[in-house]
Amino acid sequence: MYFQEKGDSIMKKGQIVRLSALSLTILLGIWIPLSCLAYPEPPIHSGWAGWTTAEPTIDGTMAAGEWDDATIRDFTFEMRSRSDGSLQKTLDARFHVENNWTYLFAAVEIFNDDYEAQDFANNWNGLAILFDDEHDGVLSGGENGEGVTTWSGSPFYSDNDLYWDGVASYWAPDTFAGQTNDGALAWSHTNPVQGAMGDWTFEMIIPLVGTDGDAYDFAITTLPKTVGYKIWFQEPNKGTDGVYPDDPAANINIDETSDGATFGDLTFHPLYTLTITTTPGGSTNPPWGDYQYPYGTIVNVLATPSFGYTFDHWELDTVNVGDTNPYPVLMDSNHTLLAAFASRPAVGGYSVALTKTDSMPKLACYVALLAIPSAIVIITRRKKK
Repeated sequence: MYFQEKGDSIMKKGQIVRLSALSLTILLGIWIPLSCLAYPEPPIHSGWAGWTTAEPTIDGTMAAGEWDDATIRDFTFEMRSRSDGSLQKTLDARFHVENNWTYLFAAVEIFNDDYEAQDFANNWNGLAILFDDEHDGVLSGGENGEGVTTWSGSPFYSDNDLYWDGVASYWAPDTFAGQTNDGALAWSHTNPVQGAMGDWTFEMIIPLVGTDGDAYDFAITTLPKTVGYKIWFQEPNKGTDGVYPDDPAANINIDETSDGATFGDLTFHPLYTLTITTTPGGSTNPPWGDYQYPYGTIVNVLATPSFGYTFDHWELDTVNVGDTNPYPVLMDSNHTLLAAFASRPAVGGYSVALTKTDSMPKLACYVALLAIPSAIVIITRRKKK
């Protein structure tokens, strides 16, 4: 009797173990596929520096974070003699430029140059950013030139808004033609002692659309828009001028050159729209909708199939671009992105859709799913014994 009771107890314990294992297997069979369907983290967006929503303060100093959205270009001024065009020295410089469609913001840093403040006629330092608005290589009267900064006492000190006089062939303040002086500018030097070495900082804000019907201002009515630009730094007391892009053939009377071919490219872009859509059977992150991004932004869009579906492919502007997931969209124009899903055929009476997650790699999902049938077989064999 004792041995029979002992055997019955062992059998009951064995049944409990088998039932517990079976229950655990069933729970794993439900939890693992669901965990594999978990949503990943939202995509990371990276932007292009040419567009900004935060206006820098035009005070001649570049505060921390103030120009973080700017496009930056390092360059060199070749300071040449006005008398014979010979190279006198080179100055390293940096150009920061950004816009918000309403205004153009520009900052120019010039490194390791001496402070020179001359207040008598025709002896002043200054910096101007000049424009060939149509970027056609020809300076037409009234269309170009939007800023200069110089020391008090010079003719351009308060008249920073410039235009190209097509008759006299020189740059002059807009006020000379009875127009308005728009925008603002400021400058500073790290060591403002006459002759002392240090760094210059020039900041400017320039309206992109002329005010009060001023025909001498920018008139950018459509985007994208490419204009020519030239940065001009003058040290008349030394008799030297430097321009970027450099034009060695025109260094004598550089302010009177009409060689527009030496102007660089400056392109203004709008915010471009990304339209995200899907077929039935899944979702995206960012979700279905319209989104605006600055030029050059890479938007990573993730497709997630619903239960019973698989992700099939992307269509960018109606063209099949494959199944890379997430898909990086370069915002160089308006784009439409479609996520196409397909129904998953049932296997063994049910279907499971697998995607990669942060908490459980796809390999672990496969291994766990393969272990479920093995566990059921082992339990069944034990039961038969």
